[in-house]
Amino acid sequence: MEELLGELAAAGEGPARAGEDLVRALMRFYGAGLEQVVSVVRVAGGEDLVHRLGADPLVAALLALHDLHPVDLPTRVGHALDTARRRLGSHGAGIALEGLELDSGTVHVRLGSGCGAGGTVRDVVRRAVGELAPEIAAVEFVTEPAGPALVQIGMRPPELAAGS
Repeated sequence: MEELLGELAAAGEGPARAGEDLVRALMRFYGAGLEQVVSVVRVAGGEDLVHRLGADPLVAALLALHDLHPVDLPTRVGHALDTARRRLGSHGAGIALEGLELDSGTVHVRLGSGCGAGGTVRDVVRRAVGELAPEIAAVEFVTEPAGPALVQIGMRPPELAAGS
């Protein structure tokens, strides 16, 4: 869709505006239809069926896009970070939710010092958030500063110990 909107933008302001209006109208149409489907499913199959639909990645993305997902966004972001921790094993132990900006769709994730290779950890976190909370626009990372340098403490060599 982004590519098609880009082509419309290249065609000039009029066609671009018409294309964006069309996309907005289709989104409202499909959103209203999905809302009705969720309502019927709730009546016919109960909340459990709605949650099962929300567990399907494709359906979950559509439900989230139209603000119909049965699980709230903060909970899904928490589940995404749990998923990232499981995928990373011991390297994911320091991952923590630092904050969630609902208005901008930005998640702030703290990476503790035990998180291992930063790039890989970041990729795994972004992927998990994208899977479980596709409406999130950005994942930003805060890293903990390195701790104080370790000082080696050992036994004094015997020749130095005798002169004390």
